[in-house]
Amino acid sequence: MARLNAQNRQEQIIELLNNNGSMKATELADYFSVSRETIRRDLNTLSENGSIKKGFGGAIAVNDFTTLPIDSRLLDEHDAKKRIARKALSFIPEHGFIYLDTGSTTLSLALELKNLSGYTIITNSIPVLTTLIDSKNHLIFLGGECNAEIMCSVGVQVIELLKTLRVDIAFLGSAGFEQHHGPATNAFADGQIKSCAISCAQTSIVLCDSRKAKYSSFQQYASWNEIDHLISDTDFPQEFADKLQEFTNVILV
Repeated sequence: MARLNAQNRQEQIIELLNNNGSMKATELADYFSVSRETIRRDLNTLSENGSIKKGFGGAIAVNDFTTLPIDSRLLDEHDAKKRIARKALSFIPEHGFIYLDTGSTTLSLALELKNLSGYTIITNSIPVLTTLIDSKNHLIFLGGECNAEIMCSVGVQVIELLKTLRVDIAFLGSAGFEQHHGPATNAFADGQIKSCAISCAQTSIVLCDSRKAKYSSFQQYASWNEIDHLISDTDFPQEFADKLQEFTNVILV
């Protein structure tokens, strides 16, 4: 490839990231036949002007990385999320202890639980808390530092309390996993809590609509063989679902 000036190279970097979701700095350096230091400067420039998001050792497209407000995400694929939530409900044992993660699809499950009773629900999600606060379930909120972007509590206090608990099922969300070998999230602190929840649960279930199979995220928080079930909708790419069946039970509703 002919050498490009910085502006043209940066425009092509944005295009590559939009097409691939994410790329490593070493891949970009090889693609443009420039040094890693040159790519590092390009990524810094693009990150500072909001064109991309930097990750560990590379960069991520803004359209993949950006977390939309939860109200907007709840409206997206509303019918699919409702079907996923109702299927998830069938896994909960009578008087079961469950962990409900932050996210729009797990919030759909909270809406299903709102008019039920007898469950113990542990969560760090502020929307889940406000949804279930007046329900006839036993609700435990894991307090800590509040993250306004993902609407949940995070930090050492959350993790230390969660470590002392045991639940029947952890219901987990994912921001996308197209280029990962497991479910992933856009926030490192959120990923730490998700990983801890898996270790505290007898069964771990990821709930997400089919679009997450086409998105990339920042951090993988588990491998698929740590997840017992993935529940999604019937628009999930069949070839991808067949591949994941080698590691986890994929249920499409």
